Amino acid sequence: MRLFALIIPLCLGCAVTSTQRAEPIAEELPQCPAGEFRGFGVAKTESEALSMAYTELAKQINSSIKVTTEYGISQQKYNGNENMSSKYESKSVMESDLSNTHDARVVYNKRNNVVVCMSRADAARGLLERQRLMADSLEMVSNVALNEKRPKPKKEAWNKTQMLWNRFIGIQSLLEGWGIESKYFKSASENYAKARDDYKDYCKSTKLHWNPETENFYSEIAFSKLSGSIKMEKSPCMGSGILLAYKGSKPECSMKFGLNSCSYLHSLSVGACDGTEYLQFKNEVMGSHQKPDFALEKLQNNLKNAEFWNQWINEIKQWSPQCE
Repeated sequence: MRLFALIIPLCLGCAVTSTQRAEPIAEELPQCPAGEFRGFGVAKTESEALSMAYTELAKQINSSIKVTTEYGISQQKYNGNENMSSKYESKSVMESDLSNTHDARVVYNKRNNVVVCMSRADAARGLLERQRLMADSLEMVSNVALNEKRPKPKKEAWNKTQMLWNRFIGIQSLLEGWGIESKYFKSASENYAKARDDYKDYCKSTKLHWNPETENFYSEIAFSKLSGSIKMEKSPCMGSGILLAYKGSKPECSMKFGLNSCSYLHSLSVGACDGTEYLQFKNEVMGSHQKPDFALEKLQNNLKNAEFWNQWINEIKQWSPQCE
């Protein structure tokens, strides 16, 4: 029994010291040549490991695009000229697909551990294909921005144009850093420049015009609440301007359930200068008190502090030009 008790610890010690790693770690596997992208995958099956390696490879390439996109947006010059990338913020989405996986080389594939490599030239072929698709989309959406006259759809088309351009120029910056020319840059930059210049002119001529049906204390409250967040002016609506037509009934007060109750019904129409209406808001505000004067005062305070103003502001902004 004593001998058996001594043998057990010795054997356990041997088991511990003889244990070896069954799988290598990524750093121990083959590396790719300098300047190439590398993907590593380990899984239960070879196909799963290969899929993981391709996904990792795609993430590396796309993360480079994301970095150059953010860098391009922050610059004021591009190729020695004014950078046509606007202040509109657009973040490229990290994509995990790779359109030309057949160009990746499998340099290691053992025990379901896979390493793939791809040169910059091969990676560029996939990026150029993405640029081609972006350039086609950019042409279509920029034409919509050029031809659309309604404020909200025009702004939406312009925002999409900016988003596509920022993503396109992110890839362009990366390709030029690799010394690779893109045949899609000229047409894409021309389409973007047309839409940009058109929207600049549109912004100069498109203003929000405040036009109350009656100038009074209540219309001034409405103007004060809205103009604090939206740029508008008291002037006749002209050209491609946006008409803000405010209407308000005279407050009505009556005795109800032993209290003096006052109500005020008002509306705001957002439309074109020619009278075409885009949307309309309508709300009723009330105030009650034992004394008539205090009931009216409470109504006015409720109007000033009403929550619906934020809704009005957010909706009007959707129809306001994005000019800065």
